[in-house]
Amino acid sequence: MTDKTMETVEGVLEVKALEDQMLKSHTALEAFIEKADAERKATGEASVETKAAIDKLAEKTTALGDQVHALEQSQTEHFEGVAEEKSLGEQLVESEQFKAFQERGGYGDARIEVKTAIVNAVPSLTQPLTAGHRLDGVVKAPDRALRIRDVLPVGRTDSNIVWFPKENAFTNNAAVQVGTASPIIVAENVALGESALTFTSDSEEVKTIGHFIPVSKQALADSSFLKSYVDSRLLYGLKLKEDTELIVGTGLTGTIEGIYAGRTAYTMDSPLSYTTKLDVLRDAKAQAHATNYEPDFVVLNPADWAAIELMKETAGMYIFSHPAGVIDQRIWGMRVVLSNSMTSGAFLVGCSSCAQIWDREEASVSISYEDSTNFQKEMATLKATERLALTIYNAGGFIGGVFAVT
Repeated sequence: MTDKTMETVEGVLEVKALEDQMLKSHTALEAFIEKADAERKATGEASVETKAAIDKLAEKTTALGDQVHALEQSQTEHFEGVAEEKSLGEQLVESEQFKAFQERGGYGDARIEVKTAIVNAVPSLTQPLTAGHRLDGVVKAPDRALRIRDVLPVGRTDSNIVWFPKENAFTNNAAVQVGTASPIIVAENVALGESALTFTSDSEEVKTIGHFIPVSKQALADSSFLKSYVDSRLLYGLKLKEDTELIVGTGLTGTIEGIYAGRTAYTMDSPLSYTTKLDVLRDAKAQAHATNYEPDFVVLNPADWAAIELMKETAGMYIFSHPAGVIDQRIWGMRVVLSNSMTSGAFLVGCSSCAQIWDREEASVSISYEDSTNFQKEMATLKATERLALTIYNAGGFIGGVFAVT
């Protein structure tokens, strides 16, 4: 590699390093601008420290941009002649025509044909001849599968609170009509047993879930796919939070109480006998059966389900699955709902009729150009929201806890 080529490569690396610094500086600047907006909303004015930080970061970002521009200009000029070129005089005196001219004693003339090769520059952002190939869309990590809505019934409400009556106690004194004389015989005109019922009421408030992203009007206008992409990510983030709340929401400080928080704690019936996750799940189902509930699904972390699938008997054969087959995600007659919202090592056996989701306002995305200082700054705010409630009718229909076995 020639010294000139080495200089070219070093120049490209230096541009990349400066671009990375500029991106970090710009990200920090945006964070302080958002902080300043929040301070203006709270106190009417941004703090002196925040203003100073914004000025300093703006100056740094501008300076880095100038350096990048200067380097790119120098690289562009450098790329036009990456290969070392000789002057016309040097090419002339080294040519065969000039040597023949000398042998003739200087008579006549010597001519050379000058050829200039056109080649691509070293691949970079500053290629003068070749346009880069830009792919449509955005590359992102895979989305989490959201499944809890698939197993719970869903209804609609027109209110901000859902009230429902609950049976508080049922005293069952049903009996066969018999006489009181001795010997006791079946008789008529004898009082039947009197049973009793008492009721109470419960309620769940409708909660709002939402988030927003600020975007410049220029970016929305210049990138045809951007709005639809941001919309889809906002909706996914919304549903991801919903899924997490419905499963493990704590119910504290106005949040949703999920079915795991509203469960009945699992109590192992026979600690010495149950040594696997399969044992625990069957025992949890039996605990629900003891109070007349019929669990039809179980929520597991994917890692725990993998551990169950990988269980082997003493001869080394898989107990629950076969590597060449497709296993139905059911266990002990219950549908398996896999969710990373459930902590690894925890489980929940559930009866789908014991809880219900109530939609007040379905998930939607809206856009505003007047939010905060948007009108002044040519910005837009994209916002996704939804309103819903989760009513847990019977805590006994949900049995959950932590695996105390492998």
